[in-house]
Amino acid sequence: MLFKKPVEFEDVKELKKKTKLKLTDVVTGNANLRRMLSDNIGFLLLLAAVGFLYIFNHYAVESKVKRKVELQEKVNSLKDEATATHAQLIGITSQTSVIKEVERRGLSLKESQKPPVRIAGDMERRK
Repeated sequence: MLFKKPVEFEDVKELKKKTKLKLTDVVTGNANLRRMLSDNIGFLLLLAAVGFLYIFNHYAVESKVKRKVELQEKVNSLKDEATATHAQLIGITSQTSVIKEVERRGLSLKESQKPPVRIAGDMERRK
């Protein structure tokens, strides 16, 4: 019943008596629940739709937050690994470590006592 029939003025008092719902009627079971449901079906459907959207949104946000936490942990792990690798690379490429590695392998290389000489190419002469 979306639209109600027009009511005559005299019938208004009777209609109010019929439609007035008391808490005691609901508790004792005397309430006409079918009439109540048909009068408020639109509102009940709206509440159900809003409840569904609320639950759906909650699960969607929860899964995205969980994914964000997983990715953040992975990024932190990779940062730690990159820092450790960088420190290891710095240690390996230091001058003393290179000299020790050359001696260990028995290569006949010697450390140069002269500083490196810069060779000027065509590009540097133009400047």
